[in-house]
Amino acid sequence: MEKALNKALEKTMNNEKKRRHAERRRLCFSIAAAVIALAGAALFFLPFVTFRLGKMNYTFTSLQVVTGYINVNGTAVSLPVIAKIAAAVCPPAFLAGGVLILLKKPRSAAGCFMLAAIAPLAVMMTGNSASSTFLDLGVSRVEMSYHAAMAGMLAAGLLAAVLSMATKGADRLAESVFLVFACMSVGAVAIITIYMIAAGTPAIAEIGLGNFLFGTEWAPSSGKYGILYMILTSVFGTLGAILIGVPVGLFTAIFLAELAPRRLAAVVRPAVELLAGIPSVIYGFFGMIIIIPAIQAVFPNTFGYSLLAMILILAIMVLPTIVNVSETALRAVPVSYKEASLALGNTHIGTIFKVLVPAAKSGILAGVILGVGRAIGETMAVIMVCGNVVQFPQLLQSVRPLTAGVVLEMSYSYGLHRQALFSIGLVLFVFIMIVNISFTMISRRGVKIDGRE
Repeated sequence: MEKALNKALEKTMNNEKKRRHAERRRLCFSIAAAVIALAGAALFFLPFVTFRLGKMNYTFTSLQVVTGYINVNGTAVSLPVIAKIAAAVCPPAFLAGGVLILLKKPRSAAGCFMLAAIAPLAVMMTGNSASSTFLDLGVSRVEMSYHAAMAGMLAAGLLAAVLSMATKGADRLAESVFLVFACMSVGAVAIITIYMIAAGTPAIAEIGLGNFLFGTEWAPSSGKYGILYMILTSVFGTLGAILIGVPVGLFTAIFLAELAPRRLAAVVRPAVELLAGIPSVIYGFFGMIIIIPAIQAVFPNTFGYSLLAMILILAIMVLPTIVNVSETALRAVPVSYKEASLALGNTHIGTIFKVLVPAAKSGILAGVILGVGRAIGETMAVIMVCGNVVQFPQLLQSVRPLTAGVVLEMSYSYGLHRQALFSIGLVLFVFIMIVNISFTMISRRGVKIDGRE
C-alpha cells in the first residue's frame, strides 16, 4: 500500500514538473516572440529601399515609404498607395502580435505576425509601377535595391509566427512550421496574382479592354496595342501541341507501364526522362536545324519558321511531362482491377483501355494540365522557330505568341508600351488559371461519376 502511494506521489510530482517545465517553455517562447516583434517594428525606421534615378539616389525607410515623396524634374512623386498601406501595416501588426502573444492568444498573434511578414513583399510588388512612373517623367535610368530591413521584417514575422504557435506545445510547433510553409506556398500564388493584376490593369484601363484583347494590330510606336493575333497563336499552338503530344505521350506511358519488356523499358524510360532535362534553347536549335528545313522541304514555297514548327517543337517538349505523370498514374491503379478484368475474360489490351486508363484518368489529366502549362509558357524555343511576326495565325506562316511578344520587347520598352507588356503577362496568367481550373473541375467531376457508378 505504501509503495503504491509512493508511486502515485512520484507520478504526481513528475507531472507537476512537466507542467512547470511546459509553462516555462511557453513563457520563454512568448517572450522571444514579443522581443522579435519589437525588433521587427523597430526595422520600420531603418533604410528599406533605394531608388537610383539617373545619377541621383533616394533611400527610404519604411516610415518614409508611407510619408515621403521623390522630386522628379520638378514633380513631386509619391510611392504607390499599395506600398504606403503595406509599409504602414508592418509596425501595428508586429506590435499587435506581441501584445496578443503576451495575452496568451497565440493563433491571433501568429496571424498578425504573418501579415507583418507579407507586407514587405507587397511593397516590392509596386516597384514596377513606381519605375514606370519615373520613366514617364523623363528619367533615363531607374534602378531599385532593397536593404536588410526588408529581409529582416520577413524573417522576423515568420519566426515570431512559429514561436507563437510553439507556445501550444511541441506537436503544435511542428504543425505551425508546416502551416507556415503551406501559407508561404499559398502566399506566393496570392502575391503573384496580386502583382500581375496591379501591374497589368493600368495599361488595359488606358488602352481599353476591347481594343487590347480584340485589336488586330500591334504597333506600340503608333499607339496600337491589339493582341488578338498573339492570343490566337498561343491558343492554336497549345492545342496543336496537345493534340499531337497527348496521344503519343499516353501511348508511350501505357507501353512503359504495361507492355514494354524490361530491357527495352530500361532504354525508353531514361530517354524520355532525358527529354525533360534538355534546355529550351537546345530544343530551339533542334527546331532550327531539323524541323525548319524539313518543313521547307515538304512545302517548298514556305519560309519554314511558322505555326507548324511551333506546334511540333512544343509537342516534343510536353512529352516527358505527360509520359512520366501518366505512367505513374497507371502504375498506381490497384493490381486487383487488372486481375478482375482478366478473370472475366477481357484481353490485356481491352483491360488497359477499358479498366486501367479510366481508373487512372485523374492522374492522366494532371499530366495533361502540366503539359498545357509547359506549352503555353514556353518562350525560348518558340522564339527560335515561330518567325515572330504578329499576324493572323496560319499553319505555314510566321506568327508570334504571347510569351514571345513579352520577351522580345521588354528590354527596350517604356511607359505605356512597357505596361502593355505586363498586361500581356496578365492575360497569359489568366489564361493558364482558366485552363488549370477547367481541367481540375473536369477531373473532379470524373472522379464523382466513377464513384457513383
